Amino acid sequence: MTPAPDAAAVAAAEDVAGPDGLDGYADFGDWTHPVSHSVPGGHLVLPGARLKWYDIRVAGQPESPEVSDGAREFLRAETAAGLLEFRRELGYVLLHRCGAAFHVMQVCVWRDRNELVQAIYARDGGGWQPYEQEAGLQLATQDVVELDVTAHERRAWSVYLRSARDTAAKRAYLDDFDAERDVG
Repeated sequence: MTPAPDAAAVAAAEDVAGPDGLDGYADFGDWTHPVSHSVPGGHLVLPGARLKWYDIRVAGQPESPEVSDGAREFLRAETAAGLLEFRRELGYVLLHRCGAAFHVMQVCVWRDRNELVQAIYARDGGGWQPYEQEAGLQLATQDVVELDVTAHERRAWSVYLRSARDTAAKRAYLDDFDAERDVG
């Protein structure tokens, strides 16, 4: 049984967080959440992986095919060097342009039937590097825009898991792209 909260601790918390306890929580100043746009980008075949590709950027930002092509080449090189290994898996890549030059790339595969695992890379105008995580147990996963596409992929994977999981079902999963649309 959880002990009752100390009255002095509750009063101190209210002084900081206001009477409803929410002041200061999830405040983001003058920041405005922009509308982003997701565009399916075909397939990427790597040794041990068959992946769908998505380009995500703020609505109105121009396409950057040179970045997308370079990201695909980077993943081919990482796989060839043994730095990114797959186990004959299916999944998808999210290439998210987060600003003028900053990109995050998430390589997501379905492992051990129903677990989504991912490798995260970042690029800030230069080459791709593994994404640097903050210390601690709470690690970066995906932002709200990326989760929008992942929600589609989770549903598509659930359909696959309930199927015969034969070649036709695998092809159906790989061909079931989220629509080009605004996300986030």
